[in-house]
Amino acid sequence: MSRAKTTRRLAVAMAIATGILALETVGGFASHSLALLSDAGHVLTDLLALGMTLFALRLAERPTNSRATFGYHRVGILVALANGISLIVVASLIVHEAYRRFVAPPAVNAVELLVIASVGLAANLAMLALLERGHNEDLNVRSAWLHVVGDSLGSVGVIASAIVLMITGWPYVDPIASVLIAFLILANGWGVVRDAAAILLELPPRTLSVKTIESGILAVEGVQGLHDLHLWAITPELPCLSAHVVVAEQTVSEAGEIVEAVSKKLEQMGIAHTTLQVEFERCDRAKGTCTLETLR
Repeated sequence: MSRAKTTRRLAVAMAIATGILALETVGGFASHSLALLSDAGHVLTDLLALGMTLFALRLAERPTNSRATFGYHRVGILVALANGISLIVVASLIVHEAYRRFVAPPAVNAVELLVIASVGLAANLAMLALLERGHNEDLNVRSAWLHVVGDSLGSVGVIASAIVLMITGWPYVDPIASVLIAFLILANGWGVVRDAAAILLELPPRTLSVKTIESGILAVEGVQGLHDLHLWAITPELPCLSAHVVVAEQTVSEAGEIVEAVSKKLEQMGIAHTTLQVEFERCDRAKGTCTLETLR
């Protein structure tokens, strides 16, 4: 799917999420259901995630310049970190309110709860259909898609609590459902914070193994050693690597062929942005080859 189509689908999904948020917020207060208000809080996180994804896609199109040589990709990571922290705060507030309702459960209108939650589930399924094609092609879109999946499960939980409430009249089912939704929000929030923090700390991407990469480079014909390897990511889709590659005494053009082979090997592993420095074991200026020993 093209970026333009993905952007349009995200915009439509945001419009749907805004409608769900308004409906569930009003319905939650009208029916006195904390579970529905909790699900509305989850929809708010969906809206933030969709907006962040749309923002990141548009910002990534801006060209690099002398002040931002890697572009503006990291802005999306900062927004993701703020979004993840807000998810954790929302989940904490929901758990606190659920405790109050365990102590003094209010009367909940189960019929209104069931109708509104059903509409919310239908809208969530529509958003999933919109994002289905793009979530396998872009990690940002996949993150937003997973948020909507979580909210769909939350809507299912609210519907189940409404049915149990209609059948049994048990007042504690609503705060129990809200706590389950809160833990779902907390899990999503923690995952976002963890991934954003790992990128800001320039830790190696979880999908890449440093040992596997080292072995792959050393397996390239002509490579005799490797050191000062650094692996990090600008965004989850843009891993970067720098390393010193040791080769035998040879011409610069021959060493360049080895570097090209290493670059292709790394690209096959999913690392397209690489900075490789060649170091020679020995040097003979008469033959036109150089080494660090002579240069020192």
